[in-house]
Amino acid sequence: MTCMQVAASRGPYDIVIERDLLGRCGPMIAAVNSGRRAVLVEDEAVSATHAEVVAAHLQSQGWTLSRHPLRAEEHLKQMAAVEGIWAAAAAAGVDRGDLIIAVGGGIVGDVAGFAAATWLRGIDVVQVPTTLLSMVDASIGGKTGVNVPLADVGQLGKNMAGAFWSPNLVLVDADALGTLPVREVRSGLAECAKHAVIGDRALESLLLSEAEALAAGRLDGVDPVIEQAIAVKRAVVQQDERESGARMLLNLGHTFGHAIEPIESLDLTHGEAVSIGMVAASACAAGLNLITREREASIRTLLASLGLPVCLQHTVPVDHLLAAMRHDKKAVAGQLRLVLPSGDGAVVRDDVPMERVASAWHAVQPDAV
Repeated sequence: MTCMQVAASRGPYDIVIERDLLGRCGPMIAAVNSGRRAVLVEDEAVSATHAEVVAAHLQSQGWTLSRHPLRAEEHLKQMAAVEGIWAAAAAAGVDRGDLIIAVGGGIVGDVAGFAAATWLRGIDVVQVPTTLLSMVDASIGGKTGVNVPLADVGQLGKNMAGAFWSPNLVLVDADALGTLPVREVRSGLAECAKHAVIGDRALESLLLSEAEALAAGRLDGVDPVIEQAIAVKRAVVQQDERESGARMLLNLGHTFGHAIEPIESLDLTHGEAVSIGMVAASACAAGLNLITREREASIRTLLASLGLPVCLQHTVPVDHLLAAMRHDKKAVAGQLRLVLPSGDGAVVRDDVPMERVASAWHAVQPDAV
């Protein structure tokens, strides 16, 4: 068992990493919450598998559960999903001594976390991630939220409503990845690659050495990848819990990626959008001489070796993409705040000319490859 403690304003919490953990989670959850009553917010895709294991074990330990399945689809990640959890909590009589348990990927964790942050002005939440992306990134650090419709661009603004609300416990069981489609494994690898680029070249080397197996969904060697990627996220969020400084580096690829993720015709997962966003950010950084063209190429190679897309599958007008980026929640006074790779990791820049951003988008159009 590996246990990493994270310092947070609500109090420290543990990330427990171990195989075959879900069926033994009761005592660990009881150690952080004595209420014995919970709303189990679960991804529909794992209701009959991982969520059932967690629910059966907790009920055997005397817990009273209200199970609330969610369809984990990006276009449904809106306030209506949070309101559904509130209704379930009200029907179950959940009070301030009880908790919400999230079993699923990043969408479920974000929505359940936001519901916990706002029900009775805040109750406990335990994250049980079942996707690689949520294990190494979304479940850690307390960022919760939902998407908001943007009328002027006709798509959703990614996570524009939300709250910082740290979990009381995160339980990471790599055995849960056995039911994950290969495409979703690769999506999680994008976040691992991001963590490598911003701060851990040893993780980058590990990913490259395991790339063929990981990209094919063979996960025997995934445990050290998970641990090293989590270590990067933990270090950053402890340094900057509310994203006022160093935590912004975790958004590498995201400002670009959030502009393309909601475009239905592209059919991108979050990780795939981030991968393309990292390529665009690398092109932008090379154009500003923050990195060499060789480093730009090595980042592209890393992502491609993990089976991730490095360009758009069809042309998207750059003007549309620039308009979508202006709605990014990190923009200040209308000026984009971009995270770009640099020689020793990544930097935050809010002075990048829009023509340079446009050039970065041209670098990931299909005709650029």
